Amino acid sequence: MKTIFTVLVLAALGAGAYFYFSKKHSASADPKELLAGKWKIDSVNLTHSRDSSLALAFLVSDSNLHNYEFDMNKKGLIIQSLNGRTEDTSLYEMTGGEELLIWRQNDSVKSKWRINTLDSLNLVIQGKDSAVFTFKKISSPI
Repeated sequence: MKTIFTVLVLAALGAGAYFYFSKKHSASADPKELLAGKWKIDSVNLTHSRDSSLALAFLVSDSNLHNYEFDMNKKGLIIQSLNGRTEDTSLYEMTGGEELLIWRQNDSVKSKWRINTLDSLNLVIQGKDSAVFTFKKISSPI
């Protein structure tokens, strides 16, 4: 009887460990997989920005800020659209897992963004001037 109980306990522990570790493994997805999809700006935090003119220019320049959609694919293309019309295209590259480089197609200058948060629903990036952009995923790639 003790042997059967021990075998059942070991089987339960093994099954629990298997499900725990298989769940943890799938949660650590490839960052490009997590980035792929359509995103919208949820918020912008300029309180720690080192460039005070950036804050004023940003707030005055675009009242449609929360209406832009950013469609990012796994190959490194970003299509920025407003009300269903393409406004701009850019390219991106991830370096390591914590830095995002973004540039326009005909431009050699790459802007660096630190990735503070990246999961299946949220993306928080911070520019070198300390402006923090929070994005919410609105759809995943098909």
